Amino acid sequence: VDEITPMSKRNISIFQAYKHNTREGVFPPIEIIHDENLGFGVKALTSMPRHTIIGEYLGEVVTMEQSSQSNSDSLMVLLDTGDPKTSLIIDPTRAGNIARFLSGINNRSLMSKRKVNVRTRRFFMDGKVHICLFTSRRVEAGEILNYDYNAGNEGKDVDQWARTGFYDTSNFF
Repeated sequence: VDEITPMSKRNISIFQAYKHNTREGVFPPIEIIHDENLGFGVKALTSMPRHTIIGEYLGEVVTMEQSSQSNSDSLMVLLDTGDPKTSLIIDPTRAGNIARFLSGINNRSLMSKRKVNVRTRRFFMDGKVHICLFTSRRVEAGEILNYDYNAGNEGKDVDQWARTGFYDTSNFF
């Protein structure tokens, strides 16, 4: 993720409506679950069409260099400049929300990649960068929400991922 692209006025207004709804106590139909083998995850409570906003990835913005001190397994790259001193990571440890509980997939498994049903979009609004998470296809009630935390880094080996702040997901289901 080396650039933040503009978003259309229509999509900005949709995101603003989502933010307004959450302030009013209206949330997407999802819940946090816990599985003894897989840990925490997020499940759809009802069917949702493609492009349904499920959340905004929130947390403390730190440099990639600073993130090496975090124990979080839910770090999200905000901006990759190629330099750990200036690349930015979102660490949800102290100020996150339900988005941090999305299940990650094993990037090295085609079967696992097929489970992805959530994508992100980074954009500017009100002078800040936001990361919106949305369904990438129709999601059925009871389905676990899965996201590729290392999307965009196909073809890199584990050492290359580590240098750019990503982590090996080969142990993910």
